[in-house]
Amino acid sequence: MTGAEQDAWAHFDGEAKSMKSASKSLKIRPTTSRVRKVLMDTIAGYLPGASFLDLFAGTGSVGLEAINRGAASATFVEQDRTVLKTLRDNIEKSHLTDRCTVFPIDAIRFLKKRSDPSEFDIIFADPPYERGYLGILKHILLSPEEVRPKLIAIQVSRFELNEVRLPKDLPIRQKVIGDTVLLLIEGSQ
Repeated sequence: MTGAEQDAWAHFDGEAKSMKSASKSLKIRPTTSRVRKVLMDTIAGYLPGASFLDLFAGTGSVGLEAINRGAASATFVEQDRTVLKTLRDNIEKSHLTDRCTVFPIDAIRFLKKRSDPSEFDIIFADPPYERGYLGILKHILLSPEEVRPKLIAIQVSRFELNEVRLPKDLPIRQKVIGDTVLLLIEGSQ
């Protein structure tokens, strides 16, 4: 890593810490740094030049890190007005506004309005746990392979995963981090 790249990462790390502290006052469950690291290390090969969709974006730490690790752009979908303010502030602090788009809408409504999820290379969803979102996301995102993005990553609780039957014919990899499970589904390349 060059000196300039190290400086950029150090700057982002500092921004990420301020983002994390901002999320403490909000009524959200942010993706922990440990889960985010496992996710980013796992999807690193998909990130260069990718369009990244961050559903249930919260403070935006996952999408912003995706850009810092090589994604060309990130689209954030978040409906909570208080959280949206923090998300927009974090995008501005990161100096990545030209590579970010924010949709202030419910993630499920956003997906239903889009006919082709493959317009994004990577879709990451971190829905609120224990509210039935995994079952809904399964029906929307796990569409025929020809319209699937290169990679779908869904963060769920281990307990919720036990309640939803996932398609047996899909190559779904699982990464378990404590009570959190990352579901990774590869699509078209």
